[in-house]
Amino acid sequence: MSEIKIVSIDIDGTLINDERQIPLDVKSAVQQALAQDVKVVITTGRPLPGVRNILDELGIVGSEQYVITHNGGLMQTADGSQILFHAALDLAEYKELNAFMREQKTYIQAEDQFAAYTTNRLIHRWASFENSLVNLPLHIVDNDNELEDVEIIKGIANAESDDLDNVQANVPTSISDKMSVIRSTANNLEFINKDASKGNALEALAKALNVDIKNTMAIGDQENDYSMIERAGLGVAMGNAIEKIKTIADIETATNNDSGVARALERYVL
Repeated sequence: MSEIKIVSIDIDGTLINDERQIPLDVKSAVQQALAQDVKVVITTGRPLPGVRNILDELGIVGSEQYVITHNGGLMQTADGSQILFHAALDLAEYKELNAFMREQKTYIQAEDQFAAYTTNRLIHRWASFENSLVNLPLHIVDNDNELEDVEIIKGIANAESDDLDNVQANVPTSISDKMSVIRSTANNLEFINKDASKGNALEALAKALNVDIKNTMAIGDQENDYSMIERAGLGVAMGNAIEKIKTIADIETATNNDSGVARALERYVL
């Protein structure tokens, strides 16, 4: 029997193929793992409303299954009834971040568990795409002070990839010293609490379930997957992963278009 008790799986570029579908053999492998009492944890930058359809499709449901959202800003039960780990930004941090983005003429929004908020009047096309993808309603506010009662789990900037390259290169240390700066896709640049990461959330879940971290596996492809792949007992890079991820992973599997998640589960879990 496999020693892997928890499997943390990224979504985009990992679980789903380029047609944004879960391949049938990936779905089957996940469900077989669940049947063997392995905790399969979808671990994503998306909020819970943006991952519910995937959880339902895979059968990761109820109060005894778990999901990691907002790039590790939240770890909760799949039904949302209990939060086991969370780390947020305070309003002063977000005000500083928003001011920097205004200087950079770059769109940014704040997100809590169930909604997004922005002081921008022109919504960038990539923000519209992202919010639609993850089922997140967007509220336009007049100023940052209207967010006083909002638990800001992350800030996310949206722009063309070349523009975000420049923004990322110019993030001042006054921001990067206080927040983790993560590139989750070419068109998303995210800012989260220093204590929030996919790796920290995975470790918190393992501790809560009394599972040794060496008995965990993490599968991903992008920079925001780095911490969990580095932290897990078995770190798996997708065949389509960026080189930074392949360098630190213990093994490499097939691409997301060749059911790399299924191949990893079949070999190391099932």
